[in-house]
Amino acid sequence: MAPHALKHSAPASLGFDGQSEAVRQLRDRLEACLPSLDALMLCGEAGSGRTRAARYLWVQSAQPGRFVPVIDRLSFEEALADQAGCLFIGEVGLVEPGLQASLLALLCNKPANERPVVICTSSWTPARLVQDRRMDEALATLLSRHCVTVPAMRERHDDMGALCAVWAEQNGGDAVFHPDCAAWLAQQDWPGNFRQIRQLLSHAAQSRMGGVVTAARLAALHRVDTTADAASFQGLLARYLPSMLDLESDVQGSLHARVLAEVERPLFRLVLRATEGNQIRAAALLGINRNTLRKRLQLLGIETGRTRS
Repeated sequence: MAPHALKHSAPASLGFDGQSEAVRQLRDRLEACLPSLDALMLCGEAGSGRTRAARYLWVQSAQPGRFVPVIDRLSFEEALADQAGCLFIGEVGLVEPGLQASLLALLCNKPANERPVVICTSSWTPARLVQDRRMDEALATLLSRHCVTVPAMRERHDDMGALCAVWAEQNGGDAVFHPDCAAWLAQQDWPGNFRQIRQLLSHAAQSRMGGVVTAARLAALHRVDTTADAASFQGLLARYLPSMLDLESDVQGSLHARVLAEVERPLFRLVLRATEGNQIRAAALLGINRNTLRKRLQLLGIETGRTRS
């Protein structure tokens, strides 16, 4: 296969037109929701494309009105006053309780034909949110009626070649990825899912110094610990944060909360491992009280074991 083959096989968009079994099943589930699109929950890992799936659903529904991201009760009320067509609430289990209460009241008190469509995303299922006391059971019941899981990157290896082609086009159309890139990407573990891969490919395209980007070049760039700057915390953040700035699909105004969550999870897990799960010692090491630590662990969905000294 010629090195430019990936570039010429690019699909029309980065929607859900891949050919992996996982994305075909996802597309079928999304399309099954279209005839009676009302209140929907999209579950899955961060970076897996939940926001893109929400936009895809709204566009495919061809319903009137705007797709409006909602981040708090104020923006919720403004969207209703503006007669938005679709309210989008990212990580609904992490939003303020007042917003959840307003959402529940809307779904219970108004018929579907008199209110906007509601699409929420979550890293956890409605049942898990109730279990962790991050959502009222009544709201979880309403959202669980139509709950669709968006597959992680590890389940979409067959789409990697097409995705490389699209990203090549998005980087100005002149970047060319060798066919071995797709195979190499499919072998990696991507905890950041699509955002992490897009950032790597963007970096490779911008720094290729002419010629074709190969798997070897991607591997070299992926080793973030090869330089002192990249190995530093600041260096890691500088490389990772741009992958979170997807201005096309991300919810505006939620970046600060998402970055804090991404930093807190590995920090708390590291401290809990170091203290063998002792939350009293972990809280002392972090400089916070035990109740605050317990609340943050529940909010972030971090499982804990031992809690006493």
